[in-house]
Amino acid sequence: MSKFKIDPQLQVQNELLEKLKNLQAIPVHPITTKYWSLGGSGGWLGTSTTGILKCPDGIGSFQHYVNGSIYYHPSTGAHEVHGLIRARWKSLGWERSFLGYPKTDETATPDGIGRFNHFQGGSIYWSPSTGAWEVHGAIRSKYSSLGWERSFLRYPLTNETTCPDGVGRFNHFQGGSIYWTPSTGAHEVHGAIRSHWASLGWERSPLGYPTSDELVVFGGDGRISHFQHGSIYWSSTAGVRVLKERIRVHVKILTMPTRFTINEQFAAMQEVYAMAGIRVDCATTENLNLPSLADVDVGGCTMGSVTAEQITLFGNRNFVGSNDVVVYFVNSTVPGYNGCAAYPSGRPGCVVVRTASRWTLGHEFGHVLGLNHVNNNDRLMTGNGTFNITNPPPNLTSGESSTMRSSGLSTNL
Repeated sequence: MSKFKIDPQLQVQNELLEKLKNLQAIPVHPITTKYWSLGGSGGWLGTSTTGILKCPDGIGSFQHYVNGSIYYHPSTGAHEVHGLIRARWKSLGWERSFLGYPKTDETATPDGIGRFNHFQGGSIYWSPSTGAWEVHGAIRSKYSSLGWERSFLRYPLTNETTCPDGVGRFNHFQGGSIYWTPSTGAHEVHGAIRSHWASLGWERSPLGYPTSDELVVFGGDGRISHFQHGSIYWSSTAGVRVLKERIRVHVKILTMPTRFTINEQFAAMQEVYAMAGIRVDCATTENLNLPSLADVDVGGCTMGSVTAEQITLFGNRNFVGSNDVVVYFVNSTVPGYNGCAAYPSGRPGCVVVRTASRWTLGHEFGHVLGLNHVNNNDRLMTGNGTFNITNPPPNLTSGESSTMRSSGLSTNL
């Protein structure tokens, strides 16, 4: 029988192929795969300082390296964490903290300045000027909804922190703060309004916690934040004002204003009324199909004396509460005025014509709240016509402000 000799080189190749098959059959840990993808021992993580170890929860795994760590969880995958973000995460308790396991590698923020890691229970953001801070829960959700660090808030300056009352929570940011309580939710406060709230004592002040973000007032230049027990208003001309009362105004439209929009008139009214500490709320808007009253007879436009047409017009009080007031936007009055504040008993309100000035709405409601004309064009209640106001926004005196608050038509916030 003949014997066949095996080529030694072929035998070595077969042995290597068999070893390779065996190696391929051995599963590679996801941490090792991640490590290799980052350059292995020649990458920025450097060499390992531990083996792959189980986390205390018995589910996840980790490996530490000279310059960072890789953590793995079946539901999140393997992600690296390093530098000051890693140091912050470590200070909170690693994966045993409320943050849980990382869901991302450390990533550059869109502005090219900061860095972040997202975790199961929140995020840690870092920038050179602020350091690394965590943000989580409803505060993080609000921060996210505003645009993260690209928003006016920019980067966090604190971890989420318990308020002195033990109820609320907050994070301070470069451009403001977000405060949260179980009953109010999470709301931002910033700029001059935040500074004034801080000067009053933050949430320990009589205003309590914010119940809104900072809002644009009727589309104008003014800004307002609502709190549990009041509001803070700001405009470049009126400055910062604390509002502890409000009037609810219902809008009934027979003819749409043409010179100034309804929002422009309300924004002007809010700016002046803020000087009296009164917030103006537009409660409802309703279109009325009453062509026979669009040019409404107001007689002498004298308080306590009204015409039959005024009685009919002011009878349209759908959705109006007992302390609420109504403005009827009409084509004109007969005789011709910019507006008229004479109203039937028990139906407080005014009419404003479509060509009225920016300040007419606030002026007429000033009458409804008990103010009289004055011979001074610096004042809202000038008797010389609101088109002749010389110093927008026009003034209210302290006595006028007190009269308005005592009218019974403003209510405490």
